[in-house]
Amino acid sequence: MLKLIAQNKYKLMACIIGLYLLVDVLQHKGQTRVLFPKDFTEAKHESMLPQSKSILFNKGKSWKKGVNTKEQMNELNVDVAGFECDVYFDTTGGRSFHVHHDPGIITDYTLDDLLQLYQQKKLQASIWLDIKNLDDFTVMVALQSIIELRNKYKLQNKILVESSRADLLTAFSDSGFFTSYYAPLFNPYKMRMDEMNLMADSMRSVISKSKINALSGYYFQSSFLSHYFPKYPGLTWVDNSSFSLVNYLFQRKIAADKSVFIVLKP
Repeated sequence: MLKLIAQNKYKLMACIIGLYLLVDVLQHKGQTRVLFPKDFTEAKHESMLPQSKSILFNKGKSWKKGVNTKEQMNELNVDVAGFECDVYFDTTGGRSFHVHHDPGIITDYTLDDLLQLYQQKKLQASIWLDIKNLDDFTVMVALQSIIELRNKYKLQNKILVESSRADLLTAFSDSGFFTSYYAPLFNPYKMRMDEMNLMADSMRSVISKSKINALSGYYFQSSFLSHYFPKYPGLTWVDNSSFSLVNYLFQRKIAADKSVFIVLKP
């Protein structure tokens, strides 16, 4: 057996490498798709300029994703460019934001608690607030609460507000917050050309009636967003996978993509 292996060692190595690449591609199918150019309609729609003039201090493209606990805050490097946290506005009559990702898991940890630790650590990072439950009834109270927190912790031009309700973001833009419209969930790599054009028209209709600064979406939506809305900075998030060639190449592609303004990483 050892003699047979020795005689065919190069073939065996080629088989092992081929098997590794096959498994890697299968495990990272979404990233593999993004590595290859996607065909969009040749004629771009008329470029839309962001209607909001708010600015965001951003000293680096790579931000920390999902900083939702005291422990995660303590782990942040003092030089981190920015971080994202998930917040829910208290709809029971309070004026606070609860920090957690899943809607069914309610915690007593508030945005004020998180910012107190931010101040204690003497961080200078900007903060991406993914407001999960912004609606017509709470938008103005939520806005006032964030304004109070911005003033309390001296976070002018350091807060990014994200919501799937672009129309409600106008009030935040008017108050000087950098805002991002969270795009509907769709995968352009699984859509026909007419479906992609229809989605672009639908988003364009929403965006044209709102004041926003940027567009955010899953990594597999980045090419679509930069093609149809080239004037809007793109925000996205990725996963890290050790020992993955596909992930390594994908990370390099995202890092080099000038249309991506911020990328969240675990």
